Amino acid sequence: MTREAGLIADFWLGQHGGCWRSGCKDDQTSGDVGNVSSFQLPANVGPGGAGGACTNSMMRKLYPHDDDPLCPEADISYADLLLSMREFLEKKAYTQVPQLSSSYQINLGEKFCVKPPGTLRTKALLIGINYVGHNVGVLSGCHNDVKMMKQFITSQGFSNSPNDMKILMDDGAPDSERPTRANLEAAMQWLMAGARPGDAFFVHYSGHGSQKRDVSGDEKSGMDQTMVPVDYQQAGQIIDDWIFQTLVQPLPKGATMFCVMDCCHSGSIMDLPYEIVIDAELAASNSQAQLEIMDLGENQDYLAKYSKHVSFAAKAAAAAAAGTAVGTLGGPPGMLVGCCLAVCAVACCYQVSSNKKRGYLCRLLVLPCEA
Repeated sequence: MTREAGLIADFWLGQHGGCWRSGCKDDQTSGDVGNVSSFQLPANVGPGGAGGACTNSMMRKLYPHDDDPLCPEADISYADLLLSMREFLEKKAYTQVPQLSSSYQINLGEKFCVKPPGTLRTKALLIGINYVGHNVGVLSGCHNDVKMMKQFITSQGFSNSPNDMKILMDDGAPDSERPTRANLEAAMQWLMAGARPGDAFFVHYSGHGSQKRDVSGDEKSGMDQTMVPVDYQQAGQIIDDWIFQTLVQPLPKGATMFCVMDCCHSGSIMDLPYEIVIDAELAASNSQAQLEIMDLGENQDYLAKYSKHVSFAAKAAAAAAAGTAVGTLGGPPGMLVGCCLAVCAVACCYQVSSNKKRGYLCRLLVLPCEA
């Protein structure tokens, strides 16, 4: 089955496939596994049963040994992980294709890491929606994906305190918040509240993804990518523009975010400007060593869109700071003048930097599916 959420009428909406901020290309769907025992994960890795093919293929690479199932492999490059996942999925006849997206240029020889050295605080948001009780589109593996991902990021040093980790699932458990649209949006806002340098954020979404017609004119395809809450029939879906504004724009310089979107149509759900797709041609023509000297490629459409967002955010921040400073001396009129002067000054001298020391450090592993 697929996790095609599309489009929320009387069609069967199948099940998902997964990986880091895992998901699919915008025009693709992803696949689910009814029983992941064939992935031969160590016995203590995750709850077993149903789950996402991509999530489980990633875990198989990260947990290669039965002798220490609670200690994942740490010395893995992005190239190694992506190629291993592709090879395993292909061997199992799944069609998911690993894709890594980022807000800045990275080299595939870099080590895979969800909590960078020097992290001062962690916060995580884990979402799993099986659409329990729905007449169509019921999934079976999303809750298991979340439990497995929680175990993994906790092993990497993420705090599982309720103050630092929020879980939304439609499993009816007392410690799970129901993943309605209102709760999902509030949870994303909670995640970024008080964000500061040194923070490491992690987001995992396992459920349906879909598309809606773009009304803002910023999507070349004419479609926005969406998350599908459990109450989508009443409350609607969450579009990529809102996700970008809520999760990506608030990231301060020196903070990082790693996302796994395990759903359909998620290739650009965060509108990140750098990407690489490990398709059949690329995998066949490059060894791991060759991939490890490659950088992510530029997506010109999203690079322009992303740069515009970064530039606007920087100008707004400078204007607010200047306005506040002047306002303390001249009251409201002084604050207004200060804001105007700051906007003019920033417009003249501010240039968007493309090096990875700026803010908005997001990495997104997408696993498309050629369904």
